Amino acid sequence: MAIEKPEYRVLQSAHGIELRDYAEHWLAECEVKDFEDLRNASSQAFNRLFSYISGNNEPGQKIAMTSPVQQTKSPTGWKVSFVVPREFKPEQIPVPLHSSITLQKVAAGTFAALRYRGVWNNEVFTTRSQELLKALKLLKLEPIGEISSAVYNPPFTPPPLRRNEVLVRVKKAI
Repeated sequence: MAIEKPEYRVLQSAHGIELRDYAEHWLAECEVKDFEDLRNASSQAFNRLFSYISGNNEPGQKIAMTSPVQQTKSPTGWKVSFVVPREFKPEQIPVPLHSSITLQKVAAGTFAALRYRGVWNNEVFTTRSQELLKALKLLKLEPIGEISSAVYNPPFTPPPLRRNEVLVRVKKAI
Protein backbone atom coordinates (compact mmCIF):
# COMPACT_ATOMS: atom_id res chain seq x y z
CA MET A 1 0.00 0.00 0.00
CA ALA A 2 1.40 3.38 -1.04
CA ILE A 3 1.76 6.21 1.45
CA GLU A 4 -0.70 9.03 0.80
CA LYS A 5 0.62 12.36 -0.48
CA PRO A 6 -1.17 15.65 -1.14
CA GLU A 7 -2.98 15.68 -4.48
CA TYR A 8 -1.51 17.87 -7.19
CA ARG A 9 -1.41 18.28 -10.95
CA VAL A 10 1.78 19.29 -12.77
CA LEU A 11 1.10 22.44 -14.79
CA GLN A 12 4.57 22.95 -16.24
CA SER A 13 8.16 21.75 -15.97
CA ALA A 14 10.86 24.29 -16.74
CA HIS A 15 14.33 25.32 -15.53
CA GLY A 16 14.57 22.22 -13.32
CA ILE A 17 11.36 22.86 -11.37
CA GLU A 18 7.72 21.82 -11.56
CA LEU A 19 4.78 24.17 -11.21
CA ARG A 20 2.02 22.26 -9.46
CA ASP A 21 -1.61 22.94 -8.75
CA TYR A 22 -2.32 21.50 -5.28
CA ALA A 23 -5.73 20.65 -3.87
CA GLU A 24 -6.68 21.99 -0.44
CA HIS A 25 -5.25 19.85 2.34
CA TRP A 26 -4.60 19.92 6.08
CA LEU A 27 -1.37 19.66 8.06
CA ALA A 28 -0.65 18.59 11.62
CA GLU A 29 2.13 21.05 12.41
CA CYS A 30 4.57 21.12 15.30
CA GLU A 31 6.66 24.20 16.00
CA VAL A 32 9.98 23.59 17.71
CA LYS A 33 11.63 26.69 19.07
CA ASP A 34 15.28 27.50 19.66
CA PHE A 35 16.50 25.08 16.98
CA GLU A 36 18.65 26.38 14.15
CA ASP A 37 19.48 22.96 12.73
CA LEU A 38 16.82 21.58 10.40
CA ARG A 39 17.59 17.92 11.14
CA ASN A 40 17.60 18.35 14.93
CA ALA A 41 14.35 20.32 14.80
CA SER A 42 12.81 17.71 12.55
CA SER A 43 13.82 14.90 14.88
CA GLN A 44 12.35 16.69 17.91
CA ALA A 45 9.07 17.48 16.14
CA PHE A 46 8.79 14.09 14.45
CA ASN A 47 8.50 12.35 17.82
CA ARG A 48 5.62 14.62 18.86
CA LEU A 49 3.88 14.24 15.49
CA PHE A 50 4.34 10.47 15.51
CA SER A 51 2.79 10.38 18.98
CA TYR A 52 -0.16 12.38 17.59
CA ILE A 53 -0.80 9.94 14.73
CA SER A 54 -0.28 6.99 17.10
CA GLY A 55 -3.30 8.08 19.15
CA ASN A 56 -2.19 11.01 21.34
CA ASN A 57 -5.23 12.93 20.17
CA GLU A 58 -8.89 13.30 20.95
CA PRO A 59 -10.49 10.71 20.44
CA GLY A 60 -7.33 8.54 20.77
CA GLN A 61 -7.49 7.50 17.11
CA LYS A 62 -4.60 6.13 15.06
CA ILE A 63 -3.94 8.10 11.87
CA ALA A 64 -2.15 6.71 8.80
CA MET A 65 1.38 7.97 8.09
CA THR A 66 1.56 10.26 5.08
CA SER A 67 4.31 11.85 3.04
CA PRO A 68 6.10 14.22 2.84
CA VAL A 69 7.30 15.46 6.20
CA GLN A 70 7.68 19.21 5.67
CA GLN A 71 9.92 21.69 7.46
CA THR A 72 9.55 25.45 7.24
CA LYS A 73 11.80 28.00 8.94
CA SER A 74 9.98 30.12 11.50
CA PRO A 75 11.12 33.26 13.36
CA THR A 76 11.87 31.16 16.46
CA GLY A 77 12.95 27.79 14.97
CA TRP A 78 11.20 25.39 12.60
CA LYS A 79 7.67 24.22 11.85
CA VAL A 80 7.52 20.52 10.99
CA SER A 81 4.35 18.99 9.60
CA PHE A 82 2.61 15.81 8.49
CA VAL A 83 -0.17 15.82 5.91
CA VAL A 84 -3.55 14.79 7.35
CA PRO A 85 -5.05 11.92 5.28
CA ARG A 86 -7.84 12.95 2.90
CA GLU A 87 -10.27 10.53 4.57
CA PHE A 88 -10.78 13.13 7.33
CA LYS A 89 -13.24 15.94 6.75
CA PRO A 90 -11.98 19.11 8.50
CA GLU A 91 -14.44 18.73 11.38
CA GLN A 92 -13.39 15.07 11.86
CA ILE A 93 -9.61 15.58 12.14
CA PRO A 94 -8.47 14.27 15.54
CA VAL A 95 -7.54 17.11 17.89
CA PRO A 96 -3.88 17.06 19.02
CA LEU A 97 -3.33 16.72 22.77
CA HIS A 98 0.22 18.13 22.74
CA SER A 99 0.13 21.93 22.91
CA SER A 100 2.90 22.37 20.30
CA ILE A 101 0.82 20.68 17.57
CA THR A 102 -1.77 22.65 15.61
CA LEU A 103 -3.94 21.85 12.60
CA GLN A 104 -3.37 24.10 9.60
CA LYS A 105 -5.41 24.34 6.41
CA VAL A 106 -3.38 24.71 3.22
CA ALA A 107 -5.55 26.46 0.64
CA ALA A 108 -5.55 25.11 -2.90
CA GLY A 109 -3.03 26.88 -5.10
CA THR A 110 0.04 26.85 -7.28
CA PHE A 111 3.41 25.80 -5.88
CA ALA A 112 6.85 25.55 -7.42
CA ALA A 113 8.89 22.48 -6.48
CA LEU A 114 12.51 21.56 -7.05
CA ARG A 115 13.14 17.84 -6.58
CA TYR A 116 16.49 16.37 -5.57
CA ARG A 117 18.02 13.19 -4.16
CA GLY A 118 20.40 12.69 -1.28
CA VAL A 119 20.65 14.11 2.20
CA TRP A 120 18.81 17.10 3.60
CA ASN A 121 20.28 19.57 6.04
CA ASN A 122 20.58 23.33 6.48
CA GLU A 123 23.26 23.71 3.81
CA VAL A 124 21.33 21.67 1.23
CA PHE A 125 18.12 23.51 2.12
CA THR A 126 19.80 26.87 1.55
CA THR A 127 21.43 25.80 -1.73
CA ARG A 128 18.28 24.19 -3.15
CA SER A 129 16.15 27.15 -2.03
CA GLN A 130 18.43 29.51 -3.95
CA GLU A 131 18.15 27.28 -7.04
CA LEU A 132 14.35 27.32 -6.73
CA LEU A 133 14.26 31.11 -6.42
CA LYS A 134 16.60 31.50 -9.42
CA ALA A 135 14.29 29.32 -11.54
CA LEU A 136 11.26 31.34 -10.42
CA LYS A 137 13.03 34.53 -11.45
CA LEU A 138 13.72 33.07 -14.91
CA LEU A 139 10.03 32.17 -15.19
CA LYS A 140 9.02 35.63 -13.91
CA LEU A 141 7.04 34.08 -11.04
CA GLU A 142 6.72 35.59 -7.59
CA PRO A 143 7.10 33.37 -4.51
CA ILE A 144 4.53 33.83 -1.74
CA GLY A 145 5.49 32.94 1.81
CA GLU A 146 8.28 30.74 3.08
CA ILE A 147 10.09 27.93 1.28
CA SER A 148 9.52 24.47 2.75
CA SER A 149 11.68 21.39 2.72
CA ALA A 150 9.77 18.19 1.92
CA VAL A 151 11.15 14.75 2.76
CA TYR A 152 9.36 11.75 1.27
CA ASN A 153 11.39 8.77 2.51
CA PRO A 154 12.25 7.22 5.88
CA PRO A 155 15.75 8.01 7.18
CA PHE A 156 16.99 4.45 6.51
CA THR A 157 16.47 4.92 2.75
CA PRO A 158 19.87 5.14 1.01
CA PRO A 159 20.53 8.80 0.06
CA PRO A 160 20.69 8.17 -3.72
CA LEU A 161 17.15 6.72 -3.56
CA ARG A 162 15.58 9.49 -1.49
CA ARG A 163 13.04 11.95 -2.85
CA ASN A 164 13.37 15.41 -1.36
CA GLU A 165 12.05 18.77 -2.48
CA VAL A 166 12.00 22.44 -1.71
CA LEU A 167 8.73 24.12 -2.55
CA VAL A 168 7.01 27.46 -2.26
CA ARG A 169 3.60 28.86 -3.15
CA VAL A 170 3.71 31.18 -6.16
CA LYS A 171 1.47 33.90 -7.44
CA LYS A 172 -0.59 32.32 -10.22
CA ALA A 173 0.63 33.34 -13.67
CA ILE A 174 -2.01 34.95 -15.85
